[in-house]
Amino acid sequence: MALRTDLSKPAVIPSQRTDTKATNTVAKPTGPVGMSSQSSFSAGAPSKAKAAVALNGVGTKVTPGPVDLSSPQAQQAVQQTVSYVNQKNPQLSGITGGASFSPRSVERDQLGMTHVRLDRMHEGVKVSGEQVIGHLDAKGQFDSLTGNVSEIPVGLGKAPTKLTAKDALATAQKDFNGTTTRQPTVEREIVKGKDGQYRAAFHVTLTDTSVGNGKEPRSMNYFIDANTGESIKQFNTISHAERPGATRAGGSSAPSKTPAPTTGDKARGTGVVDDTTMYSGKVDLSTTKNKDGTFSLEDKTRGKGIVTYDAKNQENASGTTAFTDKNDVWGEKTDPARAATAVDAHYGAEMTYDFYKDILGRDSIDGKGEKLVSYVHTDVNLVNAFWDGEKMSYGDGDGKDSGPLTTLDIAGHEISHGLTERTAGLEYEGESGGLNESFSDIMGAGVEWYASQKNSAVKSDWAVGEDAWTPKNGDNTDALRYMNDPTSDGYSIDNYKNFPKMTEVHGSSGIANNAFYLLTEGGKNKTSGLEVKDGIGMEKSLKIFGRALTTYMTPQTNFSEARAATVKSATDLYGKDSVEVKKVQDAWTAVGVK
Repeated sequence: MALRTDLSKPAVIPSQRTDTKATNTVAKPTGPVGMSSQSSFSAGAPSKAKAAVALNGVGTKVTPGPVDLSSPQAQQAVQQTVSYVNQKNPQLSGITGGASFSPRSVERDQLGMTHVRLDRMHEGVKVSGEQVIGHLDAKGQFDSLTGNVSEIPVGLGKAPTKLTAKDALATAQKDFNGTTTRQPTVEREIVKGKDGQYRAAFHVTLTDTSVGNGKEPRSMNYFIDANTGESIKQFNTISHAERPGATRAGGSSAPSKTPAPTTGDKARGTGVVDDTTMYSGKVDLSTTKNKDGTFSLEDKTRGKGIVTYDAKNQENASGTTAFTDKNDVWGEKTDPARAATAVDAHYGAEMTYDFYKDILGRDSIDGKGEKLVSYVHTDVNLVNAFWDGEKMSYGDGDGKDSGPLTTLDIAGHEISHGLTERTAGLEYEGESGGLNESFSDIMGAGVEWYASQKNSAVKSDWAVGEDAWTPKNGDNTDALRYMNDPTSDGYSIDNYKNFPKMTEVHGSSGIANNAFYLLTEGGKNKTSGLEVKDGIGMEKSLKIFGRALTTYMTPQTNFSEARAATVKSATDLYGKDSVEVKKVQDAWTAVGVK
């Protein structure tokens, strides 16, 4: 089975790339942070004036979600963050005129806090992968900072380079050695190499989302030295999830009973549970009535919509071939067999959207209701499902390694790669790559759990993709990965001390997967033998990890920084002396992350 992801945004060069150190330390300010009246976000010595007006107006209820970057509230929050960064790094003001940034997003959360995500810039050039996030409390006062900035040599962004963008593109295309399904992109950036030195570079992205004839979908990110032509680093952000040489042994266990979600709308649809899925029993889908009286799998009640199309077994899913039904009762025995997988994919997207909204307090993957588009019947007998930066593509499986890959946890896993892409942007290599895969496993398990609270036919467990995996072996616990016992697959690791032996992102995802399991259920880590007594339950764990991903993590977050992010998230939600904070710390300690 191969599950895919792409962290790059469609048709543009992603800005979340390359190595950076200490990107996720959480620093508390020592006093009030000043505001600047300047509209520019490049600040030298910070102003010492107190912030006079709270962003939300003290006592005024605000709606959670993205804040327009052009609004006075967002401008003020950005300036407060830039001022604090430069106050914290006075050594930069005399050498470079202060660190400068490009605002990426400003969001308010359900606690009334405001979070400002900024991309690092230097002499007008983007610094790959370096971000800071300013966190303001409900009164608009500066609370903390995620991320550090280090000194970059003067002139690195302005100095002429020996190579042109065209030269860098040619170098990357030679290595890619194939056609692309999207327009190649090239952007001048500053990149920190593995030696810790900053270098002028070109970031080239080449993407081919087609499959078939053994091809793997690729979105290659190349970082080419702008003077030497050397490849500083490169990675594919659409990468497979198979575990080479893995044994597939049981290891699944059901989570303990936890209360149903405390928030959420009633099921949207006809109100009649009469649509039959392959994996999740009977459900109530939201659909659209067409002009000819038929119905199609388009849900207009959630965000900007959810739609499921037929890829017509093409190697590159495209077009808008709809699935239709005459009576809006989907999955009947008399319905076309081709529509069966579409019902599951549509349900999976609806449950993922509802999970984000009801549990994470988020309107789709971008926080603004982004439309979720799924294609089923991609290629022929494709043992794969993947997010390509724009949409979901599901294969039908080969009947041996897998059936159709449209289960709830796979849908939640893959769509959550889109959530990561739109928020933390975790780079798909090294420690950040392992976290990227783990958070998709966690959110996939969360979608399955969420649906099980509403649908008795759905069974929540700690296995990944078990309903679709190896359908003919008679063992419905056989799965791709096991969050409660990662090492039982014969490939994954469950403790950070073994990370040097397993740096591949799917194998290392077991570290954070097991930390999440221990936080939720309690238990012992197999490698360390350390125990977490009594978990805090699925809903609290999901809120903590979800908040950490969207609010406190950046492209180069490592495992230690992920621990800090989840501790800070738990502190926000439940208080610094809470049981929840202590359990988060215990869970990470058990898996060897300090």
